[in-house]
Amino acid sequence: MDLDIGADVAREHQQIRLSDSKLASFREWAVEGTGLTAAVRVTDPDGRVALVKNGWSRGWIPPGGGVEPGEEPIHAARREVREETGLRVTVDDTLVVVDQTYVSDRDDAVRFSAHYVLFSGRADGTIPDADRLGVTPDEITAARWFETLPERLHDGDLLRPYLKRV
Repeated sequence: MDLDIGADVAREHQQIRLSDSKLASFREWAVEGTGLTAAVRVTDPDGRVALVKNGWSRGWIPPGGGVEPGEEPIHAARREVREETGLRVTVDDTLVVVDQTYVSDRDDAVRFSAHYVLFSGRADGTIPDADRLGVTPDEITAARWFETLPERLHDGDLLRPYLKRV
C-alpha cells in the first residue's frame, strides 16, 4: 500500500525479530494484505491519553490495528479506536510513520516489511470495562485514560515521544 503522507511527517525505523512461527502468523497480513497498522494518540479536553492493553502487547499501547484491504488508514484508525475504547474519535494529523522490518530470529533473514501509522486524535467520554471492548472476547484486557504515560508502554522507547501530552 502506498502511504500518502506529507514530507514533514516524522519517520522512524524499527526492526522486529520474531520466531519463524510468529512471522508466519503475520505473513498473510503483511504480504497478501495491507501490511499496514493505524493507531491514534487519543487525548481528551483535559490532556489525558487513552491507552489499551491487549493479548499480544508488552504493556500499554495506543488503540489501533490492521488496515483492511481497500480501507484508508484514517478510517481504520477511527474504527479501531471505537472497537478498542468505545470512544468516537476525531482524527487529526499524522504524528509518525514507523517503517517496520520483520526479521527471523533464527537466521537474521528479512521476511517482510510493514508500516505503523500513528495519528493524533481527540475524544471525550468514559471508557467502558474491557469485557465490553474489542471484536472478540478477551481481545482487550484493559483500557483507560492516563494523566501521565505509564512506565510499561509497548515499544515505549520508540513511541513515548509521540504519546506525550500535548
